[in-house]
Amino acid sequence: MKITLIVLFLLFSTSIFSSELPIKLSGTIEISIKNGTIDANFQLENIPKLNDYLIHLNSGFNIQYFRNEKDDLNYIYEKSYDTQYSEESFGYFFRDETTKSKFLPDTVKFKYTGKFPVITDMNKASDRGDWKGNIAFNGKNIRTDGFQTAWYPILYDIEQDKRYDEVTYDIKVTCLDCKSIYVNGSKPISSNHGIFKREKPTSLTLFAGDYDIGKHKNNYYLNSHLSIQQMFELGKMTSTFEKYYQEKLSIPYGESVVFIHTAPISKKDSWLFVAYPSVVLMNHNEDGLSNLIEKTESNSYKIFIAHELAHYYFGTYKKFNSELGDMFTESFAEYLSLKLTKKLLGDKSYFRKINGKFNALNNVKLTGFKSIEKNSDYGDRELYVYTYAPIIWLAIEKEIGEENMWLWLNKMLTIETEKTNYKFMIETLASVLNDDNKLTFLVENYFSNEYAINRAKVLLKEI
Repeated sequence: MKITLIVLFLLFSTSIFSSELPIKLSGTIEISIKNGTIDANFQLENIPKLNDYLIHLNSGFNIQYFRNEKDDLNYIYEKSYDTQYSEESFGYFFRDETTKSKFLPDTVKFKYTGKFPVITDMNKASDRGDWKGNIAFNGKNIRTDGFQTAWYPILYDIEQDKRYDEVTYDIKVTCLDCKSIYVNGSKPISSNHGIFKREKPTSLTLFAGDYDIGKHKNNYYLNSHLSIQQMFELGKMTSTFEKYYQEKLSIPYGESVVFIHTAPISKKDSWLFVAYPSVVLMNHNEDGLSNLIEKTESNSYKIFIAHELAHYYFGTYKKFNSELGDMFTESFAEYLSLKLTKKLLGDKSYFRKINGKFNALNNVKLTGFKSIEKNSDYGDRELYVYTYAPIIWLAIEKEIGEENMWLWLNKMLTIETEKTNYKFMIETLASVLNDDNKLTFLVENYFSNEYAINRAKVLLKEI
């Protein structure tokens, strides 16, 4: 598309930003890498008025108090555990003793502490068992992500299925047995304590411990073990990927990425995850981030990076909720990475990836998008969101044309809505097609058809 970024953004966007003030996190946190301890004394302010809510904190924390802004009253709280909302944390709330309904102050003070296993001996570690939402101490570092680990209070609006993990912050981090500290959205520091501030809301990854900080141009590389030349190569590749997405979606890419490498606390787990602007590589490779600039024919790590960088749009720039939110977030990030792979990494890598998905979908019956009412309706969630749905998007692209597909994704990202559900998907697609017959055809053959994959295979038969 030849339309400029700014013009297209204005044409197709009602503001995606909320009028409410962002929640602010302030206070202190003290960490010991050797002991696996966390002591937090935080405050949340600018809390929105919600009728039905939970405040999530990691289940490994013991609560000393939830306290009022004047610091003269402890709130009586209740807690619940529901895997529908979080598997890693308890949900806390306050109840009015007179009305028995929930109430939520606009400012709450939190004091809590936790002690977590420090896994230093891999001979005694489990083969599997580390994951993104784990508060992990490996003897050298602490690693967290934002909303999933809930190492700071995460407000959750049950009615709107909205997590308030993105906050502004002004916090002091102390870790006397650390060499370096990084809080998502701030510059990493070489110190055992520091004050971190940010006025733009972000989800808070925390990475502290014994590691070196590298920088090349606008990118940081933490615990990377990369040479300057390798940093240059990784930074150049990242910039090329970001530029591709920016031009195709007509939405400027965000701030520079911070690359992090750390060892998992299990023997065989190895993965890559994004908590924008951080991209975290988890493995036991002593060469750090060198895998990300691999020269292998499969380009596997480059494709992983393409997927994770796509999450800036689907996951950070726009958060998706409701029954299809998880599928939208992961499947469109995967679709974008497939488009990038074909364009920048070559047909061979692209076809290898596509054929692998087709093989995984052989003789599999999956629920159509229209019939998904809850996450469990996906069946095999990994197969549905990473394999099935991206193939359907490629088929839809064939049906409506590539230009319309990019325009549709732009609208999915920029049009404001409370629920990013099936209705939202259909309405945004209808606004692009302006053709009721075509929309009906797509609904019948792809969105409400449990055999949609068969048609997709025929349409993509050149593969």
